Amino acid sequence: MLLRDLQHRAVDAIKAHALALALPSRRARARILTEYLWIEEGAESTALHRATGPDAPAWVQTLVDRQLADERRHARLLRELLAGLGTEPPPPPALARAKLWWLERACAPYRDAFSAGPIVALLAAAAQLEATGVRMFARHLAVLEARERATGSADPTAAVMRAILADERRHAKSCAAAARKLVRADERDRFEAMRARIAAIDRAFGVTMALGFWLLIAGRALRDRAVIEPAQRAEAA
Repeated sequence: MLLRDLQHRAVDAIKAHALALALPSRRARARILTEYLWIEEGAESTALHRATGPDAPAWVQTLVDRQLADERRHARLLRELLAGLGTEPPPPPALARAKLWWLERACAPYRDAFSAGPIVALLAAAAQLEATGVRMFARHLAVLEARERATGSADPTAAVMRAILADERRHAKSCAAAARKLVRADERDRFEAMRARIAAIDRAFGVTMALGFWLLIAGRALRDRAVIEPAQRAEAA
């Protein structure tokens, strides 16, 4: 419990500082939005897609279809913000793909551990990814709302973050509830062990990716600052 709290605080502190550094930098803001796009079009959608199949109950298919439609809408909103910054997002980096691979490995021993089948592990992984998304978007929204209060003006990115965050909170609850609904009473201990394993991997990648994120954002912010400040001084002169 203590280690988990420390990891969460470390990730929050590192990423919140990077988000604050990014506020005046077009390149840094574009890099942040690109990371969100990778998540919406990559890890979360992949986990949800795999939760469906010929043996999935109809109510699970309905839940997944609704959430995938939300993810597509989120991706569209993020692409619109990126287009406004004049940026075309590159493909996701190896580390982002590695995290999904490790989550799949964590779930592999449990694919046949539940009477409902592999869908339990897939929904549990999706729930973890969605919960991580909730923390990510809430963290960014807090930084943007602080700037809104300081400047007295609305931020279009904040409006998008609010809309996505509301959906992500619903998704995290829905996936977790769906997984639990499929687990029998005698499978509960196994289920909790699997969830703990998935969460541990997510936390382990969290600190590593947060440090990489800070370095990338700080680098872009400093490059923009090196260009903007001399230009501002020249205009003032």
